[in-house]
Amino acid sequence: MSSPSPLTSTGTRPASTSKDAGGSHRDVGVFLAIVFALPWMLWVLEQASGIHILFIAAPVCVAIATFVAARWVWRPASISRATSLVPIRPAGRLLRFCLLAIAIFLSASILTVALNALTGLYPADLTSFSLLRHDFAPQTMGQAGFPFDVALAALAANLLQFALILPLMFYEEWGWRGYLLNRLRDRLGTWPALIAIGLICGAWHLPFFVGPWFSMGPDARQTVIPFTIFCTLFGVLLGLLRLASGSIWPAVAGHAVNNTLVTGFVQVLVADNDAKTNAWLTGLSGWQGWLVLLAAITILTSTGIVARANRDRLASTPDNPPHSRESDPR
Repeated sequence: MSSPSPLTSTGTRPASTSKDAGGSHRDVGVFLAIVFALPWMLWVLEQASGIHILFIAAPVCVAIATFVAARWVWRPASISRATSLVPIRPAGRLLRFCLLAIAIFLSASILTVALNALTGLYPADLTSFSLLRHDFAPQTMGQAGFPFDVALAALAANLLQFALILPLMFYEEWGWRGYLLNRLRDRLGTWPALIAIGLICGAWHLPFFVGPWFSMGPDARQTVIPFTIFCTLFGVLLGLLRLASGSIWPAVAGHAVNNTLVTGFVQVLVADNDAKTNAWLTGLSGWQGWLVLLAAITILTSTGIVARANRDRLASTPDNPPHSRESDPR
């Protein structure tokens, strides 16, 4: 009886024995077809009913597309390894990467808010903290001074949202940075894959922006282009964290903190409620936010993340499979 062939670092067997022999990426086409079709079906339902379901259901669509493509089309030897669900040990190292992801996006948002305020693009209100009061304690509007109790309540609410949204962000990251990043890297290389996924994610969000029922507010169409640029930079940063840690969990944490503490707490903490926002100018979707995200990408890249990830990928090709798990630097 012959011994089983070794697994590569992405959980597939060498091409001579893999069901994906010959380099076929048919599963990627299946994934993209499902991941785009299902949200638009939900969009039709949302337009007909007026009930906003995309925010909750769309991430589930990404998980469904991932499972179908990996389980029934690609069929790697280990789906968990092929889609970067593992490794999760050592736990301390993984926790540090998750905390790093959280710190990066909180710091990026704080810096962007400061730049917005200093340049006058989105003025700060350091007298009455009007946007914070408006969003979390409208009965206190007009009062002066920093409302510690309101800020603590806002922080607590966003931390709760962070915990609740983690499963939805897992569904997304399992598809984007778990499954699709590994598959596109095999075909395109690391940087083209990182950028392509960011653009794909921007296009995937389009159902949120069109139709009489807006999931993201009445001015949503004006934000499509800056939001897509943000998605690309945001996706590259999440992808680098995925490559650095070897698993999707830091990307899950970073995505969740962006969708809660960044947008719901940091960006309203000192803002002026009467200031008019422009997605091209303010927040992480504005040009100052792009510069901050680019700086974070540059800093992470300078640590050699991409080079190490590429060496690991090349070391796991069919012509040079790893001899043991210890050969995987992640």
